Amino acid sequence: MIFIHFLNWLKLFGRKNTQETSEQSEKLLQLRKLDGFLRSLLNADHYVARSEYQERFDEATGLVSWFQVLKNSGTLKNFCRRNGSSENEITHILYRYTSFPTLIDAQNEQFVRMKMDAEKEYLDTILRDCDPGILLDEDQRKVVLTDEDYCLVVAGAGAGKTTTVAAKVKYLVDRQHVDPRDILVISYTNKAVNELKQRIIGDLHIDCPIATFHSTGNAILRKQNPEKTDEMPGSPG
Repeated sequence: MIFIHFLNWLKLFGRKNTQETSEQSEKLLQLRKLDGFLRSLLNADHYVARSEYQERFDEATGLVSWFQVLKNSGTLKNFCRRNGSSENEITHILYRYTSFPTLIDAQNEQFVRMKMDAEKEYLDTILRDCDPGILLDEDQRKVVLTDEDYCLVVAGAGAGKTTTVAAKVKYLVDRQHVDPRDILVISYTNKAVNELKQRIIGDLHIDCPIATFHSTGNAILRKQNPEKTDEMPGSPG
């Protein structure tokens, strides 16, 4: 009877250990896949925007925390021995994950610098059709080459904002092969919009929509509520 009970105990806990080992192996596989994904972006030959990794990065928070607990509790060595890994491998993956935002920012900065050299001749003449005398400065070139999802550029009056926007549109069409119909240029005043239209549509022959905030908002409201046709207040001149 004791022998039978012992066999039942062995089966019960043997299954549990097997199941636990299988779950741990799956976690290691997931961690390695995550690392492969991060490495591919760190070796990418383009500007890596946040949208390319943020969702996957956020989804891995629980997985990474699980391995951090192993590391901090001193049980990582035992885990690695059972699952054919090494503490060094896991530690490097965890470091790559926690440092990834900083690493990718540095890579993007390096990519922009490289592109500034590789595309120098193109950038020197990007607005030749507007004015052969226009030469973008270093900050303007960085704005043109930066391909982040959201990019805030702060500039004062006379700093060349209209020039930079026109150059950005041309770069997107020429080098990134973006359809002009997918580019929406918005400004606050009618005067600025007319200047942009002259540069982009008139001089560069890029037919993309250019409008004020007010007219754009009005168009969106009319599309969502076609029965309401009341005019919105006009935009500043």
